[in-house]
Amino acid sequence: MTTPDGPTQDQLENSDKLTKRTVGGELRYYVKNIREHWPVVVENDPNAAGREAWFTPDGKFHATHDQLRRDAVLGVL
Repeated sequence: MTTPDGPTQDQLENSDKLTKRTVGGELRYYVKNIREHWPVVVENDPNAAGREAWFTPDGKFHATHDQLRRDAVLGVL
């Protein structure tokens, strides 16, 4: 499946930067190391290291931190 604004499920499956988990029956592909991908966010908000970011199989991006969501819109991932 291809999405106009996100990665395909094959890309998610084959990424070494993501880890696959099922949460509440929903398949998610979590970003393995928030600190590596968003060092500025972690530097400005020390609690951000505990935040999470993930994709759903349809290529949509989700995050538990506002800056991560904004950066994703700009194509950080």
